[in-house]
Amino acid sequence: MAKAQQTFEKRLERVREITALLESGDLPLEQGVKLFQEGVRLSKECAAELEQARIIVESAGQESAAQSGIASGDEA
Repeated sequence: MAKAQQTFEKRLERVREITALLESGDLPLEQGVKLFQEGVRLSKECAAELEQARIIVESAGQESAAQSGIASGDEA
């Protein structure tokens, strides 16, 4: 499935589809292996994107806390 820059949501939905197909047990072995590999690749991509988002959110939270500390310090 060659796609140009899928969104996180599209990749996650595809992982869910693959999971359902694999759980059905109705696939030939070769197709199941290919789907499994695709699912692993997509899962890794999703995990990497979530990690980037976590870093951004933590950074923003730290900046906000630092600014609040500076504002509180000004009032003292």
